Amino acid sequence: MKRIRVSRVAYAAWGMVALGLVACAHKIVVEIPPRIDLSGYGTIGIVQFSSPSAKATEQLDRLATERFMAAIQQAQPGVRFLELGSQRDMLTSIRRDAWDPDAVKAVGKAHGVQTVFTGRYDISNAKPKVSLGEDLSSVKAAAIVSVSLTAKHWDTGTGATLWTATRSRNWSIADVDKEAGRPVSFSVSVPEDRYGQFVSKVINAATDDFRPHYEKRKVPKP
Repeated sequence: MKRIRVSRVAYAAWGMVALGLVACAHKIVVEIPPRIDLSGYGTIGIVQFSSPSAKATEQLDRLATERFMAAIQQAQPGVRFLELGSQRDMLTSIRRDAWDPDAVKAVGKAHGVQTVFTGRYDISNAKPKVSLGEDLSSVKAAAIVSVSLTAKHWDTGTGATLWTATRSRNWSIADVDKEAGRPVSFSVSVPEDRYGQFVSKVINAATDDFRPHYEKRKVPKP
């Protein structure tokens, strides 16, 4: 019986200590620095993003590039970009046939940039996705499109890759709904600006390494 009483007293004591610690602590918001800090690179070159997709346009290439710069400059104000034009024009100006470490170093010498960003995005063809209702009397179908992005940050002194990010997301661009006793309804909504929205969201995910983050932490009260 004595052991049980001592154990209960001990638990009660520890409980009081825990409550005291909670009472003596409060939460503060702590800023976590971005994984990639660009402040030490001076002016950074950026080659216009491009895509092999038939749905891509020059306007969408420019939009992707501008959204990428805007995302980084919003995360790290003061970052300076030197826009270098398309990769094809850039290779022509430095008399290179392909984008490789030697081409990266040539860009650095020609434009006086220590590093350079490149990016490539892709928009897939729509893929059908069909599902049947439990009673097999209804059919639902959708057309799914995938948008992916790969961005790289290069060191123009060595031609080495400093950072790479790849992101991909899927979106529904058309829906079919067929229920028993009702006609088939079909809707499609794929204006050009929708692709711009998709690319922007993928870019936002890809640039997360450049953003500071915030956490709540418990600290003792003074």
